[in-house]
Parts: sequence; C-alpha cells; structure tokens
Amino acid sequence: MVSTRSMAARAKAKQMNRPSATSATMKELALCHDNVVHIACLVAATSPEPIADLLSLRATCKAMHAAAKERDVGRCVPLERLDNMKWMENERYLAIVNHLVGAGNPDACFITGVTLVFAHQDMEQGLLFLNKAATAGHKAAAYVLGLLLYKFDDARATGKKYISQVEDDGNEAATDVGVKRTNRECQQYRKIVGDVIQEATWKVGGRRGRMLVLQEDSHHCTATGCGVEPGWEGYGVFCSDDCRIKHEYSKFFTEVMNYLP
Repeated sequence: MVSTRSMAARAKAKQMNRPSATSATMKELALCHDNVVHIACLVAATSPEPIADLLSLRATCKAMHAAAKERDVGRCVPLERLDNMKWMENERYLAIVNHLVGAGNPDACFITGVTLVFAHQDMEQGLLFLNKAATAGHKAAAYVLGLLLYKFDDARATGKKYISQVEDDGNEAATDVGVKRTNRECQQYRKIVGDVIQEATWKVGGRRGRMLVLQEDSHHCTATGCGVEPGWEGYGVFCSDDCRIKHEYSKFFTEVMNYLP
C-alpha cells in the first residue's frame, strides 16, 4: 500500500520536472529574436527620445537587452531627435554619433562625412561616409555627394545620378524630347546641408574649417528659358542634368559661404 507521504513526494517531483510557464515564455522569446529586434527598431524610429527609451528597453529583460544592441536598431535612430543633447551634452552627442556610424546609421554617416570634407578637408574619407548614407537613401547626403562628385571628370555621371535621386527623377533621361529637370527638392536639401556644415565647422567640429570651393567647369547653356522659375515656389526648370547640377553647385557654395561669419 502506497503511503500518503510517498504519493506527495512523487507529485512534488513530477511538478519540479514540469517546465514552468515563465520558462516556456523565455524559450518562445528566444525563438522570436527577429520580432524583438523589430520592436526595438520601431522604438528607435518613432520615440521622441530614442536613446533614453532604448536604454529603458534594454533594462526590461535579456531578450530586449540583446535586441536593442543590434546594428539594425542603431540604423533606425533619427539624429534630429537628439537636438537638445547636441547643444546641451555635446560630448555625449558626439560619442553617440560615432557609435551609430559603426552601425551604419545614415544620419550619423552623413554628419561624419560632411564634417570630414568641410571641417577637416579629408575628401577621401568624407566621400566614403557620404556614399554610405546616400546608398541608404539619405537625400541630404546624396545632394552634397552629387555636387562634390560632379566636379571630377571620371565621376561626373555618378554625381548627376545622385542629384536625380534627390529629385526622384527615376530612370527617365533628360535628353529625351520634352523631359525637363527641376530643383524643387534640391532647394530644401541645400538648406539642410548648409546648416550641418555650419554646425560641423563651429559647434560640432570645434573649430572653423577652410571652406572647400572647387573650380568651375566650362559648361554654358544656350537654351531659352533654362533655369527660369515657372511660379512663386522659387524652383527652376532646366533643360538638362548638366544645367541643373551646375546651377545647384553655384548656389550651394555661395550660400554656404554666407552661413560662415
């Protein structure tokens, strides 16, 4: 006859061998790491304070701690949300920018590229970072990269492609009959890049750099109405990619020089 004590012991042993609900939940999370990373990416991309919220997320559990450290999450952080930190905690801001560059964050690569080119006159390294950002779809990086590359004969076609990327021209050729080019989007990104250059050469860069001005080319357009503004919005209509990028080059460097005291 089995005693009551023996039956209780067996029941206890069986209970101890049964996986707990908490253990099952942790295993389920471990199998869904990509989903946890996706959640962390959404927090990084949409939070008004992405760095603070990602740190809080990392503290919730091991799964979130691991997910928040993924490069995909770092690439989603919009640096425009860190403006207060940039001016109030500049050293911390620069450290975060450097960290995000390692993750391939487009904003961080853009800022680093602009700083290298315009504050430190390191064209080679600056172009590499600008290319990383532009390849990821960063239009401000594509804008300044297009202007810089256009002045080199062997990279002129690539420079025009980056300006087309800014304007969302698609694959249509400007040489086709009736196809015109505008600089509607270029106007917006000219101002954005100018502001970043000003910050890079003063606040972020810590010193004023020599403004990089490249030589003009020999392109002269004779088409009637090329570059004329069709309305009150202020953008121009151009007969070719060459005319548009030449116009933007001249406007960009003239305005950037005016930004600096």
